[in-house]
Amino acid sequence: MDRLKCMEVFVQVVRAGSLSAGAAVCGMSSATATRHVQALEARLGQPLLRRSGRCQVPTALGERYFTECAEVLARIENADALGEVGPAGASMASAIARPVGQIRVSAPTTLGAHLLMPVFAEYLQTHPDVALDLALKDRAVDLEEEGIHAAFQAGGRPEPGLVAHTLRGVTHVACASAGYLARRGTPRQPADLAGHDCLGFRYDDLLGRWAFDPAGGSAGMPYMPGMPRTSGLSGTVVASRDARLTAHNPLAQLQAAVHGMGIALLPEYLLAPEVAAGRLVRVLETQAQLCEPMHLVHLAGRYVSSKLDDFVRFVVAKLGPDVCPAPMS
Repeated sequence: MDRLKCMEVFVQVVRAGSLSAGAAVCGMSSATATRHVQALEARLGQPLLRRSGRCQVPTALGERYFTECAEVLARIENADALGEVGPAGASMASAIARPVGQIRVSAPTTLGAHLLMPVFAEYLQTHPDVALDLALKDRAVDLEEEGIHAAFQAGGRPEPGLVAHTLRGVTHVACASAGYLARRGTPRQPADLAGHDCLGFRYDDLLGRWAFDPAGGSAGMPYMPGMPRTSGLSGTVVASRDARLTAHNPLAQLQAAVHGMGIALLPEYLLAPEVAAGRLVRVLETQAQLCEPMHLVHLAGRYVSSKLDDFVRFVVAKLGPDVCPAPMS
């Protein structure tokens, strides 16, 4: 059975949500469409679809296989369209190199929704044949297991087996509401935090602690047990007071700080609008600032598709360590 035809049928079935609907798109019976999908499953040795109510949905392997098949078919369409490229039009080389298909991208929820979304929007505007599937998760992801093409990682060192592209770091600053500081006083040094309510942050079921450079010349940061000390701290003074409120999401910390519940250590891109509006005040500015490392990673030892290579180059051009950040509003 023709493998490309099988791929086309499988892609249409996934897009339509059922074998019968996909078969109709391909102009064949449901039984014929089923045989095409079964031929792929026999070749791979694993199921690609599973039943969910009245629909057929892809398995974990099916989702990854769908992404690759869709790109292959799109490439073939592009190749067929080369005959339409006239001598006065775009060059054949540019038509071949045009990125096509879907890229699965992972990022921490708040980072992806706030700092990265403008970059994603610009990328899609300039790459009409590419789609982004965003997996925004506040936990570590397994790129191979979850079918992720590229992941944004903040803090720590990328794991072995990953190709890491260094991006501009994310600055964290301690802050509190004016009302809270009026009631409890303003800390002047990290040791003063022992007498304050510090809002806690939990990532991937690990409770972060606050660490500071005792010399006052480096950074304050949310520190996870076992995290490599990439910030260059030679020693730390960790706030010992237990957090009265702990959250998994920086947005929850932000709102808690705005409502006077304590002092939070937050990314500058979240903090700046609240400071400008007078709802929050920066504290410990000379000591509690961290340019937390950020990387864009993908699997090593694999073929890097042109779409992924182009996406990485675009992101590094916008967020690389040598690129000046846009002013915070």
